[in-house]
Amino acid sequence: MNDLIRDPHALKVLENLSDGVIVTNLERKIVFINERARNLLGYAEGEAVEKRCKTVTHSSECEFSCPMTQAIQLDRDLKGVEMWYQTKSGQQIRCVTNVLLLRDEAGKVVGGVELFTDITQLYQLQEKAEERFAFSNIVGKNKAMREVFELIQMVAETDSTVMITGESGTGKELVANAIHYNSLRKNRVFVKVNCAALNEGILESEIFGHVRGAFTGAIADKMGRFEMAHGGTIFLDEIAEVPPATQVKLLRVLQEGQLERVGSSKSVTVDARVIAATNRELEAALEDGSFRRDLFYRLNVFRIHLPPLRERKEDIPLLVDHFLKKVSAKMPSKHIEGIETDAVARLIEYKFPGNIRELENLIEHAAIRSRDGTIRLRDLPLATPVEEVPNPQFFQIHSPLESLERDLILKLLEANDWKINRTAQRLGISRVTLWRKMKEYGIQKEPDGAAKEG
Repeated sequence: MNDLIRDPHALKVLENLSDGVIVTNLERKIVFINERARNLLGYAEGEAVEKRCKTVTHSSECEFSCPMTQAIQLDRDLKGVEMWYQTKSGQQIRCVTNVLLLRDEAGKVVGGVELFTDITQLYQLQEKAEERFAFSNIVGKNKAMREVFELIQMVAETDSTVMITGESGTGKELVANAIHYNSLRKNRVFVKVNCAALNEGILESEIFGHVRGAFTGAIADKMGRFEMAHGGTIFLDEIAEVPPATQVKLLRVLQEGQLERVGSSKSVTVDARVIAATNRELEAALEDGSFRRDLFYRLNVFRIHLPPLRERKEDIPLLVDHFLKKVSAKMPSKHIEGIETDAVARLIEYKFPGNIRELENLIEHAAIRSRDGTIRLRDLPLATPVEEVPNPQFFQIHSPLESLERDLILKLLEANDWKINRTAQRLGISRVTLWRKMKEYGIQKEPDGAAKEG
């Protein structure tokens, strides 16, 4: 054992730490490695000692930006360095590493200690969350939705407060998630509060926390959602439902970054990005006095409005395909393979007061009722059962969406006696776009008559 660590008590502490510990000299040779580090990296006792550190950890930073080298060059300890280590068997593990410099009595650096924590599972969960809430998971090609994607990308890179508006079921929470998981705070906590689900007294306690004895039942101090979101993002859903007294406290947090727990006079400083959402017209709430103007202006820094599904009908086939894949994975025993063209056409005609959420529920309902792996018109709860048609056309889950779109256009043209304007209206697209798609897909009426302009 090298004399880098002379104190046997210190060695005992290092040996029993829950973090991995590697002590190296200036030549980067390992003079001590604790049991946790050996277990993580797959080495037996004594096997790694006297080996160069990089031959044991195979760290992703070894060749170009060794943390120990950086610490020595900067003459200071390093904290929170994220990097990949490779175990003896070749497995990659993600770690957060702190580097502490060891000095002799004269203050000269003689070696260093690497303390590292395995965060592989946390990292994988984070990756899944980022994948789930990536822009590509918000389905749509409608012009308004393309603008929404651009706005998300613009604001995600900032710390600005965001207001998301739109009817219930349009996907406001999904947009909030996309903003957070594509922001600089994506590795920090994302806290959600449904302001409409709690009464005034409980809501204030949930948002700001309370101290023991603040009210009947407050038997201990409780941290509020804003404190939980410190360093990350807080999503205030249905912000218009916040009562006036709570609005005053919320305004202070936005203005000063400080709050007081219910029953306390002590100020707590918080740093949380705020994303708010509402399905109400806040301008009307300003006029009737139910929502404070100063709070509105603090929240309405950057607005993103989500259009209702009835205004983006061209996205319905895309969304149907998306939800078919989702429900197929959720119900593998049902073997859902596709959806009948008539069923998709009926969905395009429907007004969807519940928007995207309602469409997803309809697809799941229809999948449960499906008897042969194909969702048919009769399976939709909004349709009247129709006479069975031998070998009907249907859209397979993995078939190209262009084929799905072509079949829909052809069927609706036939149903509308080839009247271009009426068919375009039912599809939710312009007459010019319909002509272009007909040309693109080679759709034309049989020689018994020309397409009508009605």
